[in-house]
Amino acid sequence: MSVDEDRQATARERRANIIAALNQRFDMDEPTSPVRRFSDLAHDKDHPRLVIANADIDGLLGAQMLASVTGWEIAALIDRAGQVRVQGDYRSLVDIVESGQAFGVDVFSPLFPNVSNHPIHFGSRVTQRVLRERLDRFDAEMDTALETHGIINLSAWVKIAATGKSGRSDGMPYKYPLGSAHEMLALLELAGLNPRLYDREYLPWLLANCDGGLDTIRTYPWNAELWWSALAARVGPASLSESIYQIAITQRPNQATDVDRRLRYDEKDRSEVLTTKWNLKNAEPETVETFVSLVRDLSGWPDPFRGGVAGLATWATERPSARVLPVKGITRRSTQELETHLASASLAVNANFSVFRERGAALGWMLPNVNPAAEELLPGDQAEELVALEEPSVQDTEAG
Repeated sequence: MSVDEDRQATARERRANIIAALNQRFDMDEPTSPVRRFSDLAHDKDHPRLVIANADIDGLLGAQMLASVTGWEIAALIDRAGQVRVQGDYRSLVDIVESGQAFGVDVFSPLFPNVSNHPIHFGSRVTQRVLRERLDRFDAEMDTALETHGIINLSAWVKIAATGKSGRSDGMPYKYPLGSAHEMLALLELAGLNPRLYDREYLPWLLANCDGGLDTIRTYPWNAELWWSALAARVGPASLSESIYQIAITQRPNQATDVDRRLRYDEKDRSEVLTTKWNLKNAEPETVETFVSLVRDLSGWPDPFRGGVAGLATWATERPSARVLPVKGITRRSTQELETHLASASLAVNANFSVFRERGAALGWMLPNVNPAAEELLPGDQAEELVALEEPSVQDTEAG
């Protein structure tokens, strides 16, 4: 079948899977559901969490929103170049992970609770028995991590398969296409921790556009509409999540551009840290500080950084081991090389699948420390590899 026919043939099952996952995992009446477990953590004021956040708008906005209702602070920041900044109260990233208080925002790790959005399953159907068993074992390890930590990850909840094409209802083209900040907003609302949006001119648009949400729903309506409408409906018709969704589906052709121009007029200096698509121009401390101050003044939300974002430039920097495993050609990998990739991903502070135009689907991972043995076995420029992990992904690589 053609790609369009695949989308039509899988739509009913995809919708059913999304609704079932949201009903089950976002059930506040079920003590073991991820949303209920998160609510218990968030309301435990005696044990605040240490946030490990992604240094992009999705991660920063989600962390600042979270801080506004929990007081949880960012203690480590991961950027797309493979660099980690660690706040001075902690010796290293490992110190934070081993504290038992880590919480990831726009970061998936099988080691601690987190809110993340990229797929984490192979979902392989390769015919080589030994390889398939090893990939299945990795998927089972990720399932265990999801249940153990109550991880919020919509793509993982419906088991989107990195090896799947458009003919499978769990194929990669049908992954959750929005940002972690959209998940965070829904999570907080369901947990009774509604963040206040004092500004209604710019902040809702920043939220709507996290991870390119405004372009996504226009370009990929056959996938984004299913996810976004279901997520908003699960939270409720009078929710902020519903309001953000309505902004996306009712936007005029040039409305986002008009909002961008007004922001650049009102905030001439601070808006310079944003690209025209409202991504951060870079993850330098001064850029992050400027963006956080802008959101703080728009929202009334506090500075989410431990000790204040002004001190970010003084935080210790680390460059842990990080690599990427493309799905294409995986059958030609040596057993030792494949095992090193999968074992490292199972111990990663950040791991996920993304789809790129040239590389295809690939599993990227970053350890909390340096592993010389893994780096020797898996040669390659670490910074270059991790850029691929955070590179904007392609929703539909089978367009036609």
